[in-house]
Amino acid sequence: MAKFPVFIIGSPRSGTSALAEAMLRAGYNGFREGNFLSLLTVLDRFINHHFTIFGNDGPKVLASAVDRRALHQDIAHVFRDVVNRHNPTPPWFDKTGNPEMIEAVPTLLELWPDSLFIFSKRRAIENIVSRLKKFSVYNFEYHCRDWAKNMEAWRRIREKIPNDKYIEVDQQELIRDPGAAARAIGNLLALADAQADAMAQAFQKDRPQETEAGTAQRVLALRDLWDEPRRELFERVCGPEMKAYGYSLDESYWARG
Repeated sequence: MAKFPVFIIGSPRSGTSALAEAMLRAGYNGFREGNFLSLLTVLDRFINHHFTIFGNDGPKVLASAVDRRALHQDIAHVFRDVVNRHNPTPPWFDKTGNPEMIEAVPTLLELWPDSLFIFSKRRAIENIVSRLKKFSVYNFEYHCRDWAKNMEAWRRIREKIPNDKYIEVDQQELIRDPGAAARAIGNLLALADAQADAMAQAFQKDRPQETEAGTAQRVLALRDLWDEPRRELFERVCGPEMKAYGYSLDESYWARG
């Protein structure tokens, strides 16, 4: 059987939906959106903040007597049981795209030691153009900062997990060479040839979600977008992660050299 569970993580509008569809085509079970396990990070932050305020007041205070690490583990086990109950048929996957989910990766590995991760990425230029159309309720700066948070979170977290536990897939790879992308994912997940072929067909037929026809494969240049203040904000907020991931600011997509 193919390996599981598989967690699809990464910034919204980076190909996570295409990967989820491909997993379903390859015979995996799961929801098209997870948006549940990222609560682990939210609750951990809240608990840590609470105990910073109330957890050091001596033996006569209950909060001081509670083992914070044990509490974290007990809560995590509740989440594991809920997820297992809603994914009764193996193999299964989860797709949740936000930095809180990325930060939960070490905990997910403790809960499911066989976990594997697919990090879906996309250059900030195209990602933010797509975000602005899909999620227009949020402003330009929000999208820049959220993209950077996702990318920074993954760079930090991937150093804490074994190399054979994850793969990074750029949305352009899904579009331009779907067969190679499917084979690389298949190797990580120990997919049968037929499963990898089904995944490749999904990438070919069901392009990553597009806000307009053809936009998923369009490559842009920063100089041709937005106004000068927003270009400056983009470079300030997204520039460090763009450089860290080897992305360019022009139509080449990848930085040269």
